[in-house]
Amino acid sequence: MSTFAQLSASGIALGCLYALVSLSFVLIMKATGFFNLLPGAFVLLGAYLTYTAHIIWGLPFAFAIVLAIVVCSVLGIAAQRYLFAKASAVGGRHGAGMFAVLLIGIGTLTIVEALVVSTWGAMTLNLNDPWGLRTITLAGASITLRDVWVVGLCSILLLGFWLLVQRTKVGVAMRAMATDSEAARSLGISPNLISAVAWTCAAAAAVVAGAMFATEVGGGAMPTLGQVAFAALPALILGGADSLFGCVAGGVTLGLIQTYAAGYSNEAFGQGFASTLPWILLILILLIKPTGLFGSREIRRA
Repeated sequence: MSTFAQLSASGIALGCLYALVSLSFVLIMKATGFFNLLPGAFVLLGAYLTYTAHIIWGLPFAFAIVLAIVVCSVLGIAAQRYLFAKASAVGGRHGAGMFAVLLIGIGTLTIVEALVVSTWGAMTLNLNDPWGLRTITLAGASITLRDVWVVGLCSILLLGFWLLVQRTKVGVAMRAMATDSEAARSLGISPNLISAVAWTCAAAAAVVAGAMFATEVGGGAMPTLGQVAFAALPALILGGADSLFGCVAGGVTLGLIQTYAAGYSNEAFGQGFASTLPWILLILILLIKPTGLFGSREIRRA
């Protein structure tokens, strides 16, 4: 039971991080109407910016994360204004525009990965997080203090983002822009303001996720950290690509499944099974229920 409790705690912490990355995708989609992979770059860049501010400049760990959020927010707003908005305007809301935004996001993520290697090197960098290897004992199980903080911080952020989207005028405006941008503009909604809010929130979610991923035991800031964005895609599809609650449910479910698989099935299926299991689930979900568990179904009238 102690092993199960430890795996459950680690799985919930991993799932919360997946939920944050998935949420960053959903926030951008709700504000712009397009799926964008740039939050994956913020996961990677956020970890390295946190390392620079905390280790090299000597700022407290929390302040370093805030500074990384500010930098990534500015980069996201600039990218939306000068890259993605122009691409979507030329290509249209569907078809060519959607494809152009997706390709630019992939290209930008690749460029950021190359810049990270050229700037910080390919070696893993230790963030010296404030939790270290400390653990607490709960119900006879030894749980890392890092996992407790991850669950707590992610829960606060997820609740804050949900309240923003569901309970504020800004959130209503974000949903209106995603549904019908022309009608939203006619009602006086500023697309620049809404996209700035969305990119700031998405950057905050992605940077916190990246920094927390880099504090994992045996981990650190590494050039492959941006691939976490792709690992979170099955969680996004599982919960529903347009559902905030689905991000949380899909992320936690995926984190638990992956952690249990790593803890119990490595001897039977090999070490690579846990990393491939999310993609197996993704394929099955797309075949059986493409809208996910909580996604809304699009209705078309002839």
